[in-house]
Amino acid sequence: MSSSRRAPVLISVIFLAVILPPVLTVLGAGFASDTAGVWAGQVQSILNRPSTWRSLRFSILQAAVSAALSVAVAVPGAYLMSHYRFRGRQIIQSLSLVPFVMPSLIVILAVIGFYGRAGLLGRLFGGDLTFVYSGVGIIIAHTMFNISVALRIIAGGWMQVDERYRWVSASLGERPVSRLLHLHLPLITPSLVSAFIIVFLYCFVSFGVVLVFGGVRYATLEVRIFQEMFTNLNLTGAGTLAALQLAVAGLLVSLIQYLTRKKGAGTVRSGRRFHARRWNELARPARALAVLYWAAVGMFLFAPLLTVVVRAFTWNGGFSLISFRALFGGSVGTREVSEIMQAQLPEILMTSLGMATLSALASSSLAYLCARSLRDHLPGWLDTVLTMPLAISGVTLSLGLRLLLFGIVPELALIVMAQSVMAFPLVFRNMRGHLRALPTRYLETGRSLGARPVHLLWTVEVPVLWRGLVNTFAFAFAVSLADFTSVLTIGRGRIVTFPIAMYRLIGFQSFDVALALGVVYMVFVGLIFFVVDITSVQREEAGL
Repeated sequence: MSSSRRAPVLISVIFLAVILPPVLTVLGAGFASDTAGVWAGQVQSILNRPSTWRSLRFSILQAAVSAALSVAVAVPGAYLMSHYRFRGRQIIQSLSLVPFVMPSLIVILAVIGFYGRAGLLGRLFGGDLTFVYSGVGIIIAHTMFNISVALRIIAGGWMQVDERYRWVSASLGERPVSRLLHLHLPLITPSLVSAFIIVFLYCFVSFGVVLVFGGVRYATLEVRIFQEMFTNLNLTGAGTLAALQLAVAGLLVSLIQYLTRKKGAGTVRSGRRFHARRWNELARPARALAVLYWAAVGMFLFAPLLTVVVRAFTWNGGFSLISFRALFGGSVGTREVSEIMQAQLPEILMTSLGMATLSALASSSLAYLCARSLRDHLPGWLDTVLTMPLAISGVTLSLGLRLLLFGIVPELALIVMAQSVMAFPLVFRNMRGHLRALPTRYLETGRSLGARPVHLLWTVEVPVLWRGLVNTFAFAFAVSLADFTSVLTIGRGRIVTFPIAMYRLIGFQSFDVALALGVVYMVFVGLIFFVVDITSVQREEAGL
């Protein structure tokens, strides 16, 4: 068997060996503790419940609507980000990630503070808005979370389209609108579908947002899994729902990826030519529309988050730093804030940063090795396998790792493992896209001159792909930093990160201090991604 054929098989075996045991442990937990007859009866009981199928229908519906809206909103921005250089482009790219890297608790508070009862929108229009406490609130929050994901995936796909196609189209007199419909959209269909898949799966297994906004009436399968596992203490019920969730997600991923390969095969070529044009090359009316677009997107993403900031700096109707003083060493009532969070703020900062860095390094390194091995050939079945972590319940994976390896592997290592697995599909797709953009003639020339693989790696691949490698690392870092489920499920509160500290403050009804912690988190994350983007651009402009 040739190396090109061995690599997919080896990667799939290793990958399945990592994700299947914890999932199967949870799925089979009820079977191990009961007789076959009792277990079968419980499974049948779960599948016969109308609420199970109602939750499945709602899970699919809200995920599809959220993904469609995220992709539709992201398409114009992706075109502008990929095709034009304009002042503030890197700031927009950095800020667009802020909602995505927010813990779900911050986004929930932001949406309620803006759209909910007594929220800013209600005060502006003089009404008591309640629509947010329904499927509408779920879709709003999911769209806020995932616009940046769709934006970057689609922009990356657009940058893979050979510029010479546009030159030929323009030379034949085709109008811009016709060119968009008949040239660009067909060529970026794989990226559009890829963005839809990833956002759909994130929304399909979403937990915190659905739990708060949906309640019992709008519960998804993920919420039902949590209820069966931790409220009803029914491992068989939780395993049955997790299996149903995994089966449906796997079927949808396989179907959509089949359509992607069928429609998008051969649209991206190595050695393509692409360059971003200057902003003033865009017609004046189009520039005005672009400014309005960014203003609307910015309002949708950041007006709710701004309410969090305003409230954090407000006390009794006036400006105050009392919440921040309490956060940095004060107390709430008779209890110290550090006692409520069960850690000091510097410790929380270092723990969150260290764990996210380890998880990002692990997922990015593994994604690079896999993408490098599969640069020329990625079988459809393997693409489906590598995407499956997005369809797996975060609660299921984390609990499975704890049941399997607790006491053998340190909790910190288990959390890093869970975060790396959950982040891998997105990281791998980004990494593979960047590697496919590397002209193969660079490597062939180096080999013809006698360069060794390690020398080619450090003198050709890493310098040329630096921007893509940094941005891919940023994606992995973002997913891990905002993680709440694996830290809570595996660490059981003994490891304190930003989301865990905020959860405890909210549970103690210290909302204002929790909002202050959210502001610190937003500033911290925004600075990190701004530095990452600026550094990568400076190296790119210097030819590194």
